[in-house]
Parts: sequence; C-alpha cells; structure tokens
Amino acid sequence: LRATGLIKLNEDIVVPRSKLVDLVNFARQLQDDTGIDVACFGHAGDGNIHTNLMVANYHDDPVARERADVALDKLFHWVLSVGGAITGEHGIGLAKKRWFGDAVSPVGQQVHRALKQAYDPKGILNPGKFV
Repeated sequence: LRATGLIKLNEDIVVPRSKLVDLVNFARQLQDDTGIDVACFGHAGDGNIHTNLMVANYHDDPVARERADVALDKLFHWVLSVGGAITGEHGIGLAKKRWFGDAVSPVGQQVHRALKQAYDPKGILNPGKFV
C-alpha cells in the first residue's frame, strides 16, 4: 500500500463475523461512490478488519480531505448500524474523536470520565484530551 504513494487512512473496524461479506460489499460500494480506493484485510476470524482508505493529496487538498472524512463517516455509521465497533485494537484517539459520541453510549462516556478522574484526579496525564 505504501508503494501507491497515497495517504493510507488505516481504520481497524470490527463487524460481527456474519457481516464480513456485507462489509466487503459496502467497501466496494464506498469505493465506487467516492472514487477513494479501499483496501480491506485483517483478522477476519474475529471480525476486526483493517479498512484502509487510500487518499491522494489528503494533507494538501482540503477537498480531498473532506471527501475522505465523508467516506469515513459513512463507513463508521454503517459499521455501527450492523452492531460493529469503529475500533478493535487501536482505540478511539484524537483521530476518531468526532465519532466518539456515536460509538460510545452516554453511560459508557460517563464510565470513561469516571475512570479518568479516578486514575488522574489532578488532570496531569494526557492533558487537554477529550475524555
């Protein structure tokens, strides 16, 4: 994938194993709809599929970046709609911050905040982050 010269947006989504074929079909349709190449590979046995969006000029072209962000939005919402998760092993960091509210229930968000407060009552660990 590096040899393409494109920027690789590596997403480690998870879907129920019964939805793997549907995921591949969705990725193909997403590729056709957006013109962004999508490469899927990974841990099919546990439903954790690396779905890579291969984007030209992602860092330099605001239009390309917006197109990729819209594609990611479609991908993540589809994954959540079939009972999946937007991350299987990499976690929700700053790159996925905008989807945190969609991916984690209000109760789950409260648990995140409570754990952060319990482990870091002074707010000195990873300051300025979103949890």
